[in-house]
Amino acid sequence: MKKMAGFPEYFTARHFVIFLLFLQLPTLCSARFSVVGPAGPVLARLGGVAVLPCHLVSKESAEKMEVRWFRTQPSNIVHQFKDQKDVFGEQMKEYQGRTEMVKHAIDKGNVALRIRNIGLSDEGKYHCSFSGDTEQGETTMELQLVGPLFPRAYPLKVALAVLLPILGLIIAGGLYVIWKQHMEKKKLRDELKSNREKLEARKKR
Repeated sequence: MKKMAGFPEYFTARHFVIFLLFLQLPTLCSARFSVVGPAGPVLARLGGVAVLPCHLVSKESAEKMEVRWFRTQPSNIVHQFKDQKDVFGEQMKEYQGRTEMVKHAIDKGNVALRIRNIGLSDEGKYHCSFSGDTEQGETTMELQLVGPLFPRAYPLKVALAVLLPILGLIIAGGLYVIWKQHMEKKKLRDELKSNREKLEARKKR
């Protein structure tokens, strides 16, 4: 077998190829998918449905990949797709029975997560990740609540909206009573003063 010039005598072309492959291993292991999510925040109403989309820029099939939506860290699983099926064993309790992965375009690397019965705790950041044999990638998106759609959507705001006008009426009513009492006292003082003046006038006669 041919020896490589400038290398030890035992170093052959085969060894050189293996050496090059070894150098490439970190690159291969750290290869990443390019994943894209929505351009802006996903808006949803309390009690409604939210759809969190993400897709591979390469548009390659994700049918045999692991797709995962999670919150602050990968172990906080909102929904998981693995081995070509939905997996619920590690799903967070607060999302059980409320999530569904939309897969009609998964063969083009396009998926979405549907979350039903949106609650206050659902608001915030979500991560969508794709994992293949040698590649992985993820994107981040944000779910924001809008409304209120129902009075229960924002109880504090609703309570303030009701209480503030009532409080305003109470304050206005209180000020009116104080003003009226002041005017009555003034009228009484004027009458007393007038009566004193009349009595003094009679005494002088």
